Amino acid sequence: MTNIELYKLLRPAVATASGVPKIIMAGQNKEPPAGSYASIHVRTDIRERGMAFKRRRLLPDNETFEHTIRSQQEVTCVVEFYRDGAKEYAANLLQADKRDDIVWTLYKAGLCIMETGPVLDLTALQSNQYEERARVDIRLRMEVERKYEINRIMEVHGTVQSEDGADLQPFDARA
Repeated sequence: MTNIELYKLLRPAVATASGVPKIIMAGQNKEPPAGSYASIHVRTDIRERGMAFKRRRLLPDNETFEHTIRSQQEVTCVVEFYRDGAKEYAANLLQADKRDDIVWTLYKAGLCIMETGPVLDLTALQSNQYEERARVDIRLRMEVERKYEINRIMEVHGTVQSEDGADLQPFDARA
């Protein structure tokens, strides 16, 4: 799942739970929207959980093995709220993992909300006036699948030698 795909899944969930009127993707170097809004920064922290699952299968060409590694990851996404009502919008996001109108959409996409919070007050002086700001982390669990291919060893040629290095017997092994 790409960062854009993850953002597109989180955006409606954040909008539904928080009630914030506008949501943008973080780090776009664009002018901020007017009024209250939120930004979502996906994958600010990624860690693995347990050991990955590995599967190997022989492809129809009968020469290539396809290896699939499915790792379980815990991913942190940061939601920052700006301007009037920022702390209230952020607090509304807490316990979003209990909302049926959010969790099942994420679940179908292979995501599970592990936890939300805490609400951090980031209120700051902006152009000689205080601007209300808040931040909430959303920790997700997801499975990530990576595939690679490797060719089979089809034949091996070798020679058996004595202790002093004299050739005794050549051999060929074929699959």
